[in-house]
Amino acid sequence: MTLILPTTELRRRLSDVLDRVIVGRETIVITHRGRAQAVLLSTAEYETLTRKERPPTETDFYAIAQASLARIWEHPAEDVYTWDDGEPL
Repeated sequence: MTLILPTTELRRRLSDVLDRVIVGRETIVITHRGRAQAVLLSTAEYETLTRKERPPTETDFYAIAQASLARIWEHPAEDVYTWDDGEPL
């Protein structure tokens, strides 16, 4: 649920409003002179909204390759597939 509060009301009820944002996971729209000016939300919600996925790096690909090789060596009885045709080697 979104609560809309003027700045004067926010000043008066700040502790209650913070509880609603943090515990109740509510978003608060703050108005000033009758117009929406800001939004108050939890830091967890903010981090979710601003998180950017980074592209994989060479280190990521190396780790995947190492894990794949380890799996092959640890389970030699399983079929190993090639990238080209999907047929067992």
